[in-house]
Amino acid sequence: MDEKRKGSKLTYKQIKTLILLIPTVTVGLWEYIRHEYLLPYISMDLGNWLTPVIVLFVTFTLLTRFFKKMECIQEELRSERAERAMLEERERIASELHDGLAQSLFLLSIKVQQLDHLEVKEKDRELFHDLKQNIHHIHDYVRQGINHLKLPPHVMDEPWLDAIHKQIDTFESESGVKVTKKVDIEEEYISTKEKVEISSCLGEALMNIHKHAEATNVWIDFTIQSSKKQLRIVDNGKGFIKRNLQKKDGYGIEMMQDRCERIDWTMELIRKDDKTIVLFQSNS
Repeated sequence: MDEKRKGSKLTYKQIKTLILLIPTVTVGLWEYIRHEYLLPYISMDLGNWLTPVIVLFVTFTLLTRFFKKMECIQEELRSERAERAMLEERERIASELHDGLAQSLFLLSIKVQQLDHLEVKEKDRELFHDLKQNIHHIHDYVRQGINHLKLPPHVMDEPWLDAIHKQIDTFESESGVKVTKKVDIEEEYISTKEKVEISSCLGEALMNIHKHAEATNVWIDFTIQSSKKQLRIVDNGKGFIKRNLQKKDGYGIEMMQDRCERIDWTMELIRKDDKTIVLFQSNS
């Protein structure tokens, strides 16, 4: 970026120099040619009138291009400064989250783990276990948010469909779970808000499989068409316990449900033929 900026400054200086020199050189050349070669043919009064006309012609044909180039360079510099300021602010927020919230959650998880070792009733022990799991999930979300904040803005500007494929491929490489995917998406049939929420649901579902399901295979069917908008994720892991399937509790599941509600989608959890199915469907 520094090299690019240095080159832009040099070009900017060259353009300013040319803008200052061209009218002067043009008048000088015209006056020299007029007095040396054209005096027998052009009167002094006509020559004086032609001088501003020639300068005006050169200005409109040549200098206007230089002015547009200067405006483009200034706009690039403003965009660069704005992007740098945005990145610095994102880094500041990420640092505050890391030093404050993330460390507090880590300390809280340690305290809950210490309480879990006390002699308490089995029912209370389950509450401690659920609380510890929820804290763990929240800590993961905060850490993901910190990592996203540390990324330059342009990294997140990749095409949405490419990001979906990358999300799935990253899960496969990091988890070692074999993924069979079928992605049939026409982006004109899905809104920007839906893209954000559904890609987050996909990430959460894959993270749950990676951490809890102990699966060896995952099947993903993502279809966005004019008549059908659906994301179906199937794994051959151990699945949810009956309590989770009935009450759908758990921080990650609740977040996915909230995301679906915001975009008028529905979410279903199904256990069938020793497989867990997470089904997201649009109501529209």
